[in-house]
Amino acid sequence: MNIQQKTNYLKENHLDEWLSTYTQVEMELSDKQTMLCVCGKLATGLHESRCKKFNDKIKAAVVLRLKNLLEKELG
Repeated sequence: MNIQQKTNYLKENHLDEWLSTYTQVEMELSDKQTMLCVCGKLATGLHESRCKKFNDKIKAAVVLRLKNLLEKELG
């Protein structure tokens, strides 16, 4: 499964865990970026909410943190 499929699975079957972990990871990664986003542009709140690279990094980190839910369900 790729990240998108894992993301969809977690959203469909474990929405509460997904939302809480997503919010937590988003805040952690946002706090780590002092001036520049992972894409190299100025890291403002508006930019972070729309930046594909930043959001992809968040999703990948959330999938890693919720890996135990995927392993339990998918074997």
